[in-house]
Amino acid sequence: MVRELERVQHTNPFPETAPVANPVFFRTYSRRTANGRESWEEVCDRTLRGLVRLGKLTPQEADIIDEMQRQIKSLPSGRWLWVGGTDWIEKPENFSGGYNCTSTNVVDWRAFGLMMDLAMMGCGTGAVLEPKYINQLPAIRNHLNVLLQSEIGSTAPELRREETEVKIAGNQVYIRVGDSRQGWVKSYQTLLELSTDEQFTGEVQVVIDLSDVRPAGEPLKGFGGVANPVKLSGLYGRCASILNKAIGRQLTSVECCLLIDEAAVVVVAGNVRRSAGMRQFDSADNLGTTAKDNLWQQDENGNWRIDPERDALRMANHTRVFHKKPSLEECIEAVRKQYYSGEGAIQWAGEAVARANRDLLVTPQLNSAFITAYSEGKAKEWLQNNSQNMSNEELEHRLARYGLNPCGEIVFSDGHCNLSEIHLNQIEPHNYQEQEKAFAAGALSVAVLLNHQFIEPRYQYSRELDPIVGVSFTGLFDFFVKAFGVDWLRWWAEGRPETPQGLEFKRREQEYLTRWKDTVNQVVWDYCDRHHLKRPNRCTTVQPSGTKSLLTGASPGWHPPKAQRFIRRVTFRKNDPVALACI
Repeated sequence: MVRELERVQHTNPFPETAPVANPVFFRTYSRRTANGRESWEEVCDRTLRGLVRLGKLTPQEADIIDEMQRQIKSLPSGRWLWVGGTDWIEKPENFSGGYNCTSTNVVDWRAFGLMMDLAMMGCGTGAVLEPKYINQLPAIRNHLNVLLQSEIGSTAPELRREETEVKIAGNQVYIRVGDSRQGWVKSYQTLLELSTDEQFTGEVQVVIDLSDVRPAGEPLKGFGGVANPVKLSGLYGRCASILNKAIGRQLTSVECCLLIDEAAVVVVAGNVRRSAGMRQFDSADNLGTTAKDNLWQQDENGNWRIDPERDALRMANHTRVFHKKPSLEECIEAVRKQYYSGEGAIQWAGEAVARANRDLLVTPQLNSAFITAYSEGKAKEWLQNNSQNMSNEELEHRLARYGLNPCGEIVFSDGHCNLSEIHLNQIEPHNYQEQEKAFAAGALSVAVLLNHQFIEPRYQYSRELDPIVGVSFTGLFDFFVKAFGVDWLRWWAEGRPETPQGLEFKRREQEYLTRWKDTVNQVVWDYCDRHHLKRPNRCTTVQPSGTKSLLTGASPGWHPPKAQRFIRRVTFRKNDPVALACI
């Protein structure tokens, strides 16, 4: 006799117009529990608890966030959806795991370790690789011979050690890699440091013991997910090969980039988390400019393959930084290169630094004057003459605020930024009260994380000097079509010409954007004042939304939909139960 089992019925919280919402949600934001995967309601409960606890939110503030998140009208960062409210995120060493993006100036070996640590927590990593930073790294002096010892997972679980152990005897180094995020990071950073350590007198024999590292498939109890160190064993040899080619000199920008990206390969391949990256090069750096040129090459049989020596460069976007305003010809050449290869982006640092100093450049005239001074190489003198009692440390920090997050919409220096997202396709264009609630919820969900105090001094200094948040939206195209009708759509398709009707559309668009910005600023600044936190001078941003847009089927960010119908590819871990359920 076959027994009929009672099935638990769940209502679908996502719109019918979002066909991939459920697989994306269960893959990306739903954590495993003793009873299976979290539902959307349970994710909302968990993340709200974390925000209330960290931010000491009032019942009214908590209610606004709760209502808007459950209706998928305002969402916190994707990182917070994954770790918010867990015991893991309560530990200071894990605070960065709640943030979308970071930027780090590469001035020492610790910067490399920090970026691997951030990537393993799911943070996007920006790296500034200009000469004034990487020239602070010591020259490579020691040849490293790497030998792997013991198989991954050969130590019994109860005997594994979490901390990495390093023993040095003469020119012999033994590194026993710990079974933890910090253990992986320390082993990687230690290898880099060995290449410049002056205590060695000849070639350095480095033994890497991976026996304590848990094998593929075992759960990561704190961060969540499962382990898969499939590429870890190859990391040390690849890094040693890059370092050995630079003996007797300092690393080039591209070699620094490769070392960062080799660690990113481990993170991605091991399914520890995705790795989103940005690498910034000086505009005059020819190596950086051409780093990805001809990445695909033909072998002797005519088959196309990626150059294995540079394969890791695919882990990040590359951007050239101009400290003098680029010419029209340089802009055209950059766009042409992007058209053909997808790379070649450029950044005008003067505009970025001006944007990051909005608290000083409070009028269009001041903003214009500063950008002119920057293009003439006189930005430091201009700030000194127009700002009283500013320390040299703060002055240098303000001028360095052109570091980018992986998507390029955030500018900062050695900083963190947390992004929330309003789903405009879920909101009625003429319901101004609901719009205000949605943007207030988004503002509160990012302002709360300003309470974090980072362990790493460079990040904490930036938090104290330049705290920033980013409230953005997705589904703007959907919203405006609904607000203005088919006439707006036709006008948009014609290239948004400045006709009388077009000027009226632009005026009404500006009204919406200004109203939303004012709401965000008011809510963030009010929260900061009440909690004795420094006000951010940048609270809104233009986020190129991706994953979270799939939860509601929104046209991503500011963009129109790709097409009326298209194939959406979603990446899953091999044999992921969610992927198997979709087949």
